[in-house]
Amino acid sequence: MKMKMLWGIAAVLLTSAPAWADDDELIEKVVVRNRLFTPAGKFELGASAGLTLVSRLTEHYNFQANLGYNIADSFAVELRAGWAYSRNTSLTNRVREQLLSTSVEKFSDVSGLWRMSVNGAIGARWQPIYGKISLVAEVPVHFQLYLWAGAGGALLDRESAVLCTQPVRGGSMNAITACNEYLTEQKFAPVVSLAAGFRFFINEHHVVRIEVRDWSYFDSYYENVPASANGAQGGTLASSPGITNVVLLDLGYSFIF
Repeated sequence: MKMKMLWGIAAVLLTSAPAWADDDELIEKVVVRNRLFTPAGKFELGASAGLTLVSRLTEHYNFQANLGYNIADSFAVELRAGWAYSRNTSLTNRVREQLLSTSVEKFSDVSGLWRMSVNGAIGARWQPIYGKISLVAEVPVHFQLYLWAGAGGALLDRESAVLCTQPVRGGSMNAITACNEYLTEQKFAPVVSLAAGFRFFINEHHVVRIEVRDWSYFDSYYENVPASANGAQGGTLASSPGITNVVLLDLGYSFIF
């Protein structure tokens, strides 16, 4: 009798286990498909800080505030404005040292030296993928994967790598042996910004995001500047200077209301 009861219990457990698994899978699919967090029709206000992923001739630390409106769960418009602390890197100083140690009749400056300060952009955020990560069984983290594209403007600063405005000369050739001050320039220019990242929902109001963001703008620099010149005198602007790309890793927070 006892053996029959044990076999009966085992049969019930074996047949019900797949049903439990199916129920869990169904619940999971419904939760993700139905979106526990729906930003559609809501505004969001946030802030972010970014740093240069790969520093070459310049490095940036960009601090921004953002205001957005979620037109739908998968689409939003956003305004971003901020200020970047930027500077030339040690690589720029090594370029200067090498050029000062050579004797040439004409100098051509280095590309990629324009640095952002005040900056802003308006763009669209497309967030088509919604999912859930279970870090532990009881603490699921809901997220959105998104792409961002927009345009705006930035105040740009530039300190030349080789064009000197206060040279120290010496030797029989009266060559530049040192420089007390390099040519600096400033301009306002259009920028294009592209980004890809994740938005992690803490609850319906609080979102943490991480993204890789690119800022692009037209470069400019002087070529064929006589070694005897002060600054850029006698030089010409490069005909094909290219585009400067500043790639930042951004961490941010948004409040949805």
